[in-house]
Amino acid sequence: MGVDTCEKNNNFLEACNGDYLENDLLGIRRIPEEESPRLCVVKVDGTIQPLCMREDNAETDLFLDPREPSFDANDADGMEITGTYGEGFYGQRPVPSLGGGPGYGAEADDVWLIDEDLLEEIMEDGIIIPVLDVGIAHGEKARGGAF
Repeated sequence: MGVDTCEKNNNFLEACNGDYLENDLLGIRRIPEEESPRLCVVKVDGTIQPLCMREDNAETDLFLDPREPSFDANDADGMEITGTYGEGFYGQRPVPSLGGGPGYGAEADDVWLIDEDLLEEIMEDGIIIPVLDVGIAHGEKARGGAF
């Protein structure tokens, strides 16, 4: 874990094409916009997206950051991988709604679970995981509210 082997001579495209699999967690810094790296996940389609925490969930539950678009490694000029953190345990969390659940037409949010020791390591490495206070509004997404 910790700092990636290609930290000094980082070629982001080379590093991401085949070296990382879905659900892998990476510390990625956009150069020069961000001073501190963000925690990102490799999604099933091979794109990469920053993660966030939600105020009303456990700190070890990580969600896709709705404010940040996913990006392809091919479009990642100026990106630097600052660390690799293994695989997050993927799951889905039903969005609060008036009924049903996954399988009954209700929406579900993608969630990646990590243990407390890994969260501590990520924080010690200076990786940013923003906390969103979405409250009950995240259930209004299907009705055109909130985000």
